[in-house]
Amino acid sequence: MKGIKALAALPARGTRAASVLAMMGLAACSTSEGPPRPVAMVPAAPVQAIEPAAITRLVPDNVVASAEVVWALRGELNVAALLCGSQALRDDYNRILKTHRNLLNEVYSTEQARYRQQHGTAGQARHDVAMTRLYNGFSSVPDRRRFCTQASRVADELLALPSADVPRIAARALTAMEPGAMRLVSSAY
Repeated sequence: MKGIKALAALPARGTRAASVLAMMGLAACSTSEGPPRPVAMVPAAPVQAIEPAAITRLVPDNVVASAEVVWALRGELNVAALLCGSQALRDDYNRILKTHRNLLNEVYSTEQARYRQQHGTAGQARHDVAMTRLYNGFSSVPDRRRFCTQASRVADELLALPSADVPRIAARALTAMEPGAMRLVSSAY
């Protein structure tokens, strides 16, 4: 690096200095041609969306979700409220927290107890790591527009349900927003 700085500080003396700079790959820096042209990026292959009807068949409503799935659904909606840039979705998320407060407190307590049982005093830290992994997974969904559209639909559905019915639709709602969500949940926990 010192050699490059020393060469750059020397006044250009004919073609010898230009040759040295060219050999070092710095010739473009010493010309007045301007910056190099940008490299064209090849877009990734489009992700095919799963139709909501197909998702419903994958996870029927009659499967009562565990506390971890209900808590993951709350987390997924939290990510959507932050990621999607929709004030309506943020407002709906806050209403969901109020409407289903008792259920969410119950599933959170169940999750905390499970982590304490499995990991002792490290339970809280392990739960925090799992939640970070889960949130990171939800925030890097391949089709953000679809994710946000589905999040609004799920939020509307949750606001129309009594809390007792939320566990019945939680797994389906989770996968409606992101088809790979159940894999994320199982890998995060």
